[in-house]
Amino acid sequence: MTVVACSFVRIRAETAVERRVAELAGDLPIVIDHYASRRCGATIGDVRVRVGGAAPDEALVELEPIGSVRVLAERHLVRLLADGAAIRFGNRLLGSQPSIELDHPEAWLCFLEEHPQSRR
Repeated sequence: MTVVACSFVRIRAETAVERRVAELAGDLPIVIDHYASRRCGATIGDVRVRVGGAAPDEALVELEPIGSVRVLAERHLVRLLADGAAIRFGNRLLGSQPSIELDHPEAWLCFLEEHPQSRR
């Protein structure tokens, strides 16, 4: 796993969310990456937040920490996240799992067009 520092990108988190991230992560970093699936000429996918390490072959960028928790992001997502993003809990679909909310969700569609390959 390759990690490069990129301290100008900050994922926003309210104080209560920051505390929950710290409780969830413990001493591990949170990793922001994405999955995508290409079917019949269309790509669908989502940005995801996981706790812990990433695949050894993933190139990650270290973003500004959320409180005391390290934040690593897939390098392809840095531009998307730099346009504004917040970490949230309580999404109806994800329950108490953290998720990323993009300030410009339409940029996600452009991202999928630029990166159409399937990934899990």
